[in-house]
Amino acid sequence: MKLEKVILKDMDNLKSIWHHQFETSKMLKMNNCKKIVVVFPSSVQNTYNELEKLVVTNCALVEEIFELNFNENNNEEVITHLKEVTLNELWKLKKIWSRDPEGILSFQNLINVQLKQCASLEYLLPFSVATRCSHLKELGIKWCGNMKQIVAEEKESRVNAATIFEFNQLSTLQLWYLYKLNGFYAGNHTLSCPSLRNIYVFKCTKLKLFRTLSNFQDDKHSVSTQQPLFITEEVCISYKFTYHIKLHIIMTLVQLNDSDSFNSTIF
Repeated sequence: MKLEKVILKDMDNLKSIWHHQFETSKMLKMNNCKKIVVVFPSSVQNTYNELEKLVVTNCALVEEIFELNFNENNNEEVITHLKEVTLNELWKLKKIWSRDPEGILSFQNLINVQLKQCASLEYLLPFSVATRCSHLKELGIKWCGNMKQIVAEEKESRVNAATIFEFNQLSTLQLWYLYKLNGFYAGNHTLSCPSLRNIYVFKCTKLKLFRTLSNFQDDKHSVSTQQPLFITEEVCISYKFTYHIKLHIIMTLVQLNDSDSFNSTIF
């Protein structure tokens, strides 16, 4: 018998979820499972590759979603089918992936990632996952007050080489109540989002959303300068946002009729 869906709710004493019998499952939903710490421990690695949808909500002790171990005897990277991820009210979640999955698993099929109320999480995507997100269409991060960057910095930073993140199908980006978020990635990088149509930013007080290319080039050699999320000349020319994008930026800390405040906060 092939089990297509696994739904677990209010399982107070359950300490482990995934079993080898679930290898063919397409969806896992779990809610209010109070004793789960790791959703997919390394002992079940490579048994959830067929999973397409993952929803984990209101699990008080969850600290990791994917615990990964590198097997030196197996050099083949396995491509997972995971497309949708929703994580909500996981207050102790520290990492979604215990380590960068490069060389172990590929999550290149992600389409929709929604994260809400994960107060302990400092970043969303490991470096290798972020560089393979060409299919991602929707990304939402809300009420994650400890998040500093969306992408974790690579351990061995590339010298004088700007990383290119190609989110070619990303159409909607939502960033809400991310008080510590100061950028997409800490290192030198280029973010390409040619399909982006909707941006919702709310209460991200440290985030520089836009900056003109000329001003950024003047300041980019300064150690203290944080790279903005978008460079405006790239937005208008490379991404052709001028006539196509609907830009929704909710200003909460500035008054729209105060041009000086607007420029200092956003640009």
